Amino acid sequence: MNQSPADLAGVSVSSIQGFLDRIQDLTDSGPLEQSVEQLAASWRAHGLRPGDVVLVALPNGAGLLANVFGILLAGGVPALVSPSAPASRQQSLVEALPARALVAMRRPAPQAQDVERFALGRAEVALFSEAQPPGAQAGEMVLLTSGTSGFASGCVFDLEALFLNARRHADAIGLRAGDRVLVDLPLYYSYSMVAQAFASLLRGADLIIRGPPFQPAAYLRTLAERAITVSALTPLLVRSLLQHGGPFPEVTRCLGVGGDVLSPQHVAQLLRLRPGGELYLTYGLSEAGPRVATLAAHAEPPHRYASVGLPLPGVQVSLSPRQPGGHKELIVSSDTVMKRRIGHVEGEKLLALRGPGLLATGDRFEIDADGYLYFQGRFSDFLVKGGEKICMASVRRLATTLPGVITARTQIISGTEGDDYEMVLTVAGTPSPTEQLAGALSRLLKLAERPRSIQVVSADEATTSLHK
Repeated sequence: MNQSPADLAGVSVSSIQGFLDRIQDLTDSGPLEQSVEQLAASWRAHGLRPGDVVLVALPNGAGLLANVFGILLAGGVPALVSPSAPASRQQSLVEALPARALVAMRRPAPQAQDVERFALGRAEVALFSEAQPPGAQAGEMVLLTSGTSGFASGCVFDLEALFLNARRHADAIGLRAGDRVLVDLPLYYSYSMVAQAFASLLRGADLIIRGPPFQPAAYLRTLAERAITVSALTPLLVRSLLQHGGPFPEVTRCLGVGGDVLSPQHVAQLLRLRPGGELYLTYGLSEAGPRVATLAAHAEPPHRYASVGLPLPGVQVSLSPRQPGGHKELIVSSDTVMKRRIGHVEGEKLLALRGPGLLATGDRFEIDADGYLYFQGRFSDFLVKGGEKICMASVRRLATTLPGVITARTQIISGTEGDDYEMVLTVAGTPSPTEQLAGALSRLLKLAERPRSIQVVSADEATTSLHK
């Protein structure tokens, strides 16, 4: 990517600084202590080389975004990871990528040898030796992946491509200058970084950063008190909100849902709760840069509520037959698809580059006569039990239709007698007896589809374990 010292992918540093200064940070991270140019100068003074990957493990806040842009301006390549990831996992990522530096709020890489340590505002940096050559190129950014290819891998993009994807998403949801965008999801999610933070920068919208963790009552209160016009949630958080039952403030014009498929009945329920509001269902994956398709559900008939919409402009899709069962895999062609993988890729490469800008997603889809996309599940999300093929995604969706159930997780168990699976249900409030939920679920499933065991946990218990 060609850039001058005064811009990043065509966006001036003064515009970036102005955007950061306008952020309303509702977290405990405090005000910005250094400008983007000061952060970049500090990185250069400590010997960061063009293309050096920097692993960033910082909590949500304006400071996280300032560090991302400071690294980019210095010619480094930021890669964001959860700040709650254990130190051993962060060190494994450093070695796998490899990363030249690790930025965290606590002392990073405590066991590492041959490391220089320095403070960067309230953050602390571990800068490793120059023994390894730079892992990428100046002007690039890494989006880390998890379940699809292992926790120690990522996707390399030009910043220009991520900005392009952000613009396309902004166009799809009608994001505009003057909007107030709430970031309630972790910024290390590709959706939050690209579709919310980058899109707000490029459209002149104001960013308000709050979570995580997510609490329905506090979320709805923030929408009203901060006059939020645009927000985005995952299906898990939507189901939690629907269980809570609180009304949405009228000021919130646009609500987006992505990260998984929302059941049609929940789509209809959201639309009833927000008469006159805009609801956008989106599909994407980090490897695609990240957004692929969007459905303006508020403008569609109910029979399309199960769809994730039409491809974004500049994105072409096709279906490729794939065994078993003749199911079809979605192939995405776009100038925002990842350039290459980085790090340690584990297992089968379900999400594979078939050529420049051409991605095999590993997702089963159907496309109707009007071009609307319908997600059917992942190819890795199947097992054969009693001679019958079972789609785990379908089982999970059915489980989330049970009263009180917020989310369902499945774990495939392999044994000498064949494969089976176990299920964990997260429920709102005090959990119903396991036997009661198991009976209700059994009535929705065929005999072969029923899990070997079911565990029921409360949402409070699950949230506590996630944020330890």
